[in-house]
Amino acid sequence: MNLPFVLDVAIGLIFTYLILSLLASELQELLATVLQWRAKHLKDSIEILLAGGVGTKEEQRVKDLVSRLYDDPLLKNVNQEAKGVIPRGFRKITKVIFPGNRKGAFGTDHGTGPSYISPETFATSLLERLGVSKLADKLSEVRVEKFASRIVGTYRLSDQGQVEVPADEEFKDDWEKGSIRVIAEKTFKQNLNQDQNFNLLVEDYDQIVRSFQAKQIALNTAIERLGEELDTYIAACENPQFQDTDLSLFVRRLRSFKNSTFGENNERAITSGSLQPSLSEIAELVNQGSSIHKEAVAAYERISVQAEPIDAKVKETIAADVATYSAESDAKLAESNKPAQAPLTFEDLERSQQQVILSNALGQLTPEERQLYEDYQTYQQIKEGLDKLPDSVKESIGILARRAQTRVRKTENDLNQLREEVAIWFDRSMERASGVYKRNAKGVALLIGLSIAATTNSDTFHIFNRLSSDDSLRRLITDRASQLDLSAPNNPRLDVQLEQLKNQTDAVLRDIAFPISWSPINLNRQLGCQTSATADEPARSSDEATQLKQQWDNLYKSCLSTNQAAAVPIPFQVMQIALVKPLGFLRMMCGWALSGIAIAMGAPFWFDLLGKLVNVRNSGSKPKSTPDQSPPT
Repeated sequence: MNLPFVLDVAIGLIFTYLILSLLASELQELLATVLQWRAKHLKDSIEILLAGGVGTKEEQRVKDLVSRLYDDPLLKNVNQEAKGVIPRGFRKITKVIFPGNRKGAFGTDHGTGPSYISPETFATSLLERLGVSKLADKLSEVRVEKFASRIVGTYRLSDQGQVEVPADEEFKDDWEKGSIRVIAEKTFKQNLNQDQNFNLLVEDYDQIVRSFQAKQIALNTAIERLGEELDTYIAACENPQFQDTDLSLFVRRLRSFKNSTFGENNERAITSGSLQPSLSEIAELVNQGSSIHKEAVAAYERISVQAEPIDAKVKETIAADVATYSAESDAKLAESNKPAQAPLTFEDLERSQQQVILSNALGQLTPEERQLYEDYQTYQQIKEGLDKLPDSVKESIGILARRAQTRVRKTENDLNQLREEVAIWFDRSMERASGVYKRNAKGVALLIGLSIAATTNSDTFHIFNRLSSDDSLRRLITDRASQLDLSAPNNPRLDVQLEQLKNQTDAVLRDIAFPISWSPINLNRQLGCQTSATADEPARSSDEATQLKQQWDNLYKSCLSTNQAAAVPIPFQVMQIALVKPLGFLRMMCGWALSGIAIAMGAPFWFDLLGKLVNVRNSGSKPKSTPDQSPPT
């Protein structure tokens, strides 16, 4: 047994495994696509991540939260459903057959889900669904308003929209006198309610606060403008025409107050006033019993009295439009002599129709009413989401916030740092989930490999014996394997080349008993039933069915040592042979097991190995060196 012979046998065996592995890969990919293994595994992994483990008490609440996450527009954009008549029709068939593909499996309206979600998308969707960013923004709005009140005091708007600073006795228990008014009283016992410059300052502060609450300006811009308006007021108070000692002292105290409150670059205003919530406060926003959450929600609750009538007005307009649309639909059905349907509701309409009706209802509101309505709806969504929020998620957010706190250098990036920490948490969890999926996929690949080996009767022992004993078969398969473009493993046309090569090989091997099939000749050799030199020869007959019947009869006679074929169907003949040849069938099953394991290793593995062996074979052995012949002396 020389090296070229061993290489030819190995190449033939590996080439056989490669063909079978490609078949297994196609079958596994088909099952993964139809059953949505990747998408379902991703959804289950997210549920386990948020629940903090498997089999927790809050499993149902976690599933509801994940379902709401899949309804998020960001995740909906990631989900790419099939398009076209044939793919959509095939998807509908799978929804009927497989319950896991039905509507509602991934969110409210979808039966399909994404196979991959980026960590950044998940972090943003989770924090948005929890309302953390909206609550943090509302908390900043409340604190900016309080910050302005601590400087100029509590004020109110008149019916004409002008700012009024009422007398002290008109304030309630929660009134704020304001630092400027306190400084004025301590300096020269003067009430600033009638001071025109101070009233202008209050009006400017109110405009800045409202611009920030309407998200027209950023936090840094709002603080900068508040500081600039205070400088303008101080400059107005510093009138050179008056040489009043008390007024000079008032101005000096105002400058000292401004520097201590805002600092040189307004950095003190954000930190001392806690205008930007810290990470610990952001984590407490999801805890409905915390003081931080109550502070943010208080701003929403103050507008509830005004927003509830607006909400009722919008609902009435929507109901009227839906009733009109339902009547028009009934009229069209009556014209076509079709039975009338039940009255439609807003939820029964298509999404585009819902958007039109909602836009029409909101268009009848003033800008102020629309802002109140949107804030009220936001609060209702946040409250509903937090009521169903599992405790495990609250604990996880708190842990991630404390972890992110150690990495934050600037308070303005607190929320972004928490979002990044959530993304890292998700990414690391998905790495572990990917390992679990690969192990599960490997198990499925092994089952598919064993099934293919048994179905095609791919017995490794028999294949090896045929390749080692049949020179023509060995040479043919080796030559076909050498035709592959093995220099480019990532060639996108590799599957096409392999398919062509497989077809060519099948055409050439049509008259040769290839060692992969449930043919009588293969079984004869596998079971060791051959008793005569003619047992392996194909029966001579013009009828192909008669020829195949003769081959099975020859197998039955050779295995049972009888001269008469059984008058029973072929499957019963095989069972009878198995009872007589148990060791042979045990050897076949061991060969199937080896083939199944080899098939499960995947086509890329065998392709790479085949390329190495073919290169070794084609390079040949190193020629012998001839001894140097020195010229005769």
